Amino acid sequence: MRLLTLLLVIDLGVSVMGPLIPQIQRDFRVSAGAVALALGVYNGVRLLFNLPMSRYVARSRLPHTVATGGAILAAGAVVAAAAPVFWVVIAGRAIMGLGSALFFLSVQFWLARLATPDTKAQLFSYHQLAGLTGSALGPAAGGVLADWLSWRASFGLAVAAGAVAAAVGRRLPGPDPSPDAPERATAAAERARPGDVVGPGLCMLAFLFFHGGVLTTLIPLYAAREVHLGAAAIGTLLMVGTLQRFVSALLGGWLVRRYGTRPVVIGGLVALALSVLSFLAVGSLGTLVLAVSLVSWANLGGSFVIAMITDRVPEARWGTALGVNRTLGDFGAMAAPVVIGFVIDDVGFQAAFVVASGFLLATALAAGALTAQPGARPQPVRDT
Repeated sequence: MRLLTLLLVIDLGVSVMGPLIPQIQRDFRVSAGAVALALGVYNGVRLLFNLPMSRYVARSRLPHTVATGGAILAAGAVVAAAAPVFWVVIAGRAIMGLGSALFFLSVQFWLARLATPDTKAQLFSYHQLAGLTGSALGPAAGGVLADWLSWRASFGLAVAAGAVAAAVGRRLPGPDPSPDAPERATAAAERARPGDVVGPGLCMLAFLFFHGGVLTTLIPLYAAREVHLGAAAIGTLLMVGTLQRFVSALLGGWLVRRYGTRPVVIGGLVALALSVLSFLAVGSLGTLVLAVSLVSWANLGGSFVIAMITDRVPEARWGTALGVNRTLGDFGAMAAPVVIGFVIDDVGFQAAFVVASGFLLATALAAGALTAQPGARPQPVRDT
């Protein structure tokens, strides 16, 4: 729980950027495209470093990598907050991306090593809840500080979050091996099936494509232009959806315990794809709220993808598998706003919802086909 509290704090610190964009653009007098680079470079750096960072984490002491990731994140936030010119903000965001890649991959390894078949669903439900809480509080806190003081003060939240992780993370006891550790050790020379790595990676890509393309881009623009909601109303709408996702995360944990990770992740993606089509029937505020509620309940979340990987891939291959998974996810997060924005401008909102739904459904079907065979879990070695 201390580790998940750190996760909540870091998620709060790294999610403050959105409300700061208008002030940063005004202070440095840069274009909207230029200031958007400050958002994109964060995910871009993660995209480049996820795989090598994941392999590094696999060979390192997890308390050390958690603390180091927090320290790098704090250093990047200091650079961004003190930036005299705009390109220094970009550099600070890049450093923050490097630190967050190290921190979040360390948390994933930590939970995977702690998890047993009995606790896996509960642990990753809590993982999702901690991330949701931080991501919900971060933009609100960052916006309040920016209005009260300045956007530079808002970066102080990220500095504080990274400093707390650096101070506390190193003191946490490392994860004890789970009961099947001897069984995992026999898999040191075993190769994972490509489908057991790429299939969950496609699932993570789809979940983050939904977050970046539908939740962050399509729904706010549609609510503003077609339903004529203001910024506060849109924020409230998204907050209501986030609150419902708290319950859906717990529901997902129950389903994982009952049916396993693969049916829940693949089935959840299919349900999410179909629920996006509900926006085609939106014509008022009431129906918009219903559609947002529907996608919130269908979105069981990407945390169970990590559990799905560790079900199917030997621990000796987790470094590569988790790195590939996060890289595909970050690619989806980067590409989604561009793709959805282009479709909105060129064809319209209705087509954008159809394209998003089709992408999610196609990705779910591809991931289902790639993971159709049993995972490459080693059989226990028994003394006779």
